[in-house]
Amino acid sequence: MKLFGTQIGNVLTILQMKIYFTLAFLISVTVLQAQNIKVYFNQSVDNSASSITDARTSSHLEDTICSLINSANITVDIAVWDNGSAAIISALNNAYNRGVQVRYISSSNSLNSALSGLNSNISLLERNSTLASNVMHNKFVIVDNALLLTGSMNFGNGSMEDDYNNIVIVSNTALAQNYTAEFNEMWGSTAAAPNLSNSKFGPAKADNTIHSFNIGGIVIQNYFSPTDNTSNQIVNAINSADYSLDIAMFTFTDNDIGDAVVAAKNRGVNVRCIMENSNYFGSEYNSLVSNGIATFSHVNIANDFHHKYCIIDAMHGSSDPIVVTGSHNWSNSAEDEYDENILIINSEIIANQYTEEFLQRFSEFGSVGINETGKINCYTIYPNPNSGDFFIESTNKNYSLDIVNLLGEQVLSEKNSTVKRFSLPKGIYFIKITSEDKRESLQKVIVN
Repeated sequence: MKLFGTQIGNVLTILQMKIYFTLAFLISVTVLQAQNIKVYFNQSVDNSASSITDARTSSHLEDTICSLINSANITVDIAVWDNGSAAIISALNNAYNRGVQVRYISSSNSLNSALSGLNSNISLLERNSTLASNVMHNKFVIVDNALLLTGSMNFGNGSMEDDYNNIVIVSNTALAQNYTAEFNEMWGSTAAAPNLSNSKFGPAKADNTIHSFNIGGIVIQNYFSPTDNTSNQIVNAINSADYSLDIAMFTFTDNDIGDAVVAAKNRGVNVRCIMENSNYFGSEYNSLVSNGIATFSHVNIANDFHHKYCIIDAMHGSSDPIVVTGSHNWSNSAEDEYDENILIINSEIIANQYTEEFLQRFSEFGSVGINETGKINCYTIYPNPNSGDFFIESTNKNYSLDIVNLLGEQVLSEKNSTVKRFSLPKGIYFIKITSEDKRESLQKVIVN
């Protein structure tokens, strides 16, 4: 019997080792796949949020852009709405001086304070933006038709250093050439100088690029506005959400996308949103709030929350995690008039990296960006912060209370209690109090 038991133990040990090595192999393959796609955030992230990856953060993304340009041997194509960086202009001039073909597209309605330093021999094309709707709003760089940088970040010092932004660098010739095709359509030629008679911007362009790529095992979709029905592609991505949808958006006025977000909430998806321009005409902010979606406004907080991304099912690897990011705000202008681009990235690793950024912002803004529909003053939460135990005391027991953690998971629910003691593990929580007359208050609680 002892021998038999030993044999069983050996078999179990071998099985455990096989399972361990299989899991390690799968994780290593996933990490290797993601190496072709590098994401950077210019503000702090919460690296404790994910157990499978750490998001990269840098306050010196200007250096990253310059390094990319410095690596060019043949071509640099740059399409960016605003550039206030003398260092980036210097890198472009140096590239031109060593024989690299440099082409530059911008928009006439931008400050572009550094462009005066661009070598006059470098061809520059600006979309005529005398109308507010005629805006070249892209932010991308293509190096040697092989490396692509895109994202939400303009190249002004405020955008790179102070505002909240993300960039994506992809090493893939096929995707880079897809962006080159879009660049050439705006440029009007494939040559060093633009062809103004053939140059097309906005609705004059055609849907003539490839939309799906497999990059090291990661499926990426690529769409350009206003020709590729980009908003509809975003709606399709949102409709795929099974568990969670986190939205980080500068401007959100597109009704169709708003309806898709509300529909996701109504089918049980945990939806959260941080929005900058919550008071814009036509903003979806009030609609999201009235439909019970946790929506924080950044409008009265310093610097711009300039992201344009959403994360779908990040912590649910079996449910095809997705990140949508790029220059395209969720607005009618982006859909119908502006020159924009997005990537839809199907990757658990990338989705977890964006989640580490989102949760850091959600935690920071939670105490100042919370919408309250008629603040309730009948309750007190103390102590806050605390070491694990705290109380909620109310002068009116006719209310409901819900506590969720940073991942949006409900920790507990309570009704009709005047004094209640809670004990929670270390972390950050959000407590929503709903009164009998449907007024709501939301407060962040920190457990150290």
